[in-house]
Amino acid sequence: MKMAYRYFSSPIILLLLPTLFQLARADAPMAKPGCQDHCGNISIPYPFGTTKDCYLDESFEIVCDETVSPPRVFIRKTNMEVLNIEDGAAVVKGPIMSSNCSGRQSGTPVNLEGSPFFFSFGNLFVAVGCNIRALLTEIGPQVSGCDSTCAPYYNQTTIIYGNEINSLCSGKHCCVARAPYRMQVFYPSLETKNESQDSSGCKLTFLADQKWVAFSDINNAQAFQDWEYVPVVLAWVMDYKLWKYDPKTMSCKYFLLEHSVTLAYECSCREGSEGNPYLGCVSKVTV
Repeated sequence: MKMAYRYFSSPIILLLLPTLFQLARADAPMAKPGCQDHCGNISIPYPFGTTKDCYLDESFEIVCDETVSPPRVFIRKTNMEVLNIEDGAAVVKGPIMSSNCSGRQSGTPVNLEGSPFFFSFGNLFVAVGCNIRALLTEIGPQVSGCDSTCAPYYNQTTIIYGNEINSLCSGKHCCVARAPYRMQVFYPSLETKNESQDSSGCKLTFLADQKWVAFSDINNAQAFQDWEYVPVVLAWVMDYKLWKYDPKTMSCKYFLLEHSVTLAYECSCREGSEGNPYLGCVSKVTV
């Protein structure tokens, strides 16, 4: 999907995306002063926090469960377990939906409506298995999805919103589609594509980080039989009135994304400054 860049004179809302929000060096403060900035090895950058004075609002409250080793991290609003938070994105455990998989229980659908979170455009919708039509049906008037085939050397290509996505699978027992932008509900359907062909065997579908998908064996349903989850990327929106823009240390621009009426922001600390731009950038100290 191409971005439509149109500039405006007054900001309305802040949209954080993995490619748009650049945090500075790991040694620069990412959390509010006096706030817990890690749970185990997972960082907790603002707007997230574990207590009321540390997060932006309750939507960004983090639960740090230190009764287990290693500690587990959850976003309370979504009850999704966090694997990592950095570069303006939260990577969480996403469900694997399944059908006709022996000894495997299907995952639970995800509904993020009522929260500031949505599935990042950096995710891919994947179906694994033979003779499948996998659809995302809870996304408004447009239906998105892909078809797998049982043919061993089928060159699978998916068209979604006019964009061609070259598959990361061979086309044998798998297919890939781009997830719609700003999707908040993941409740896919798995159907048989061709009733005259074999429809038996394990069938799986999930939404996952495209970087992870690129290095996974998505041609093989058996490879996922023991997997409990896949990594999926969340982005979020914030009210621009809740943070302070400093033109001396921050560099920001905003524009309309195609297929969206929301103004998106791109902010980072200017050269010579560092920190979390939404807490305030500070000048780098040279030694």
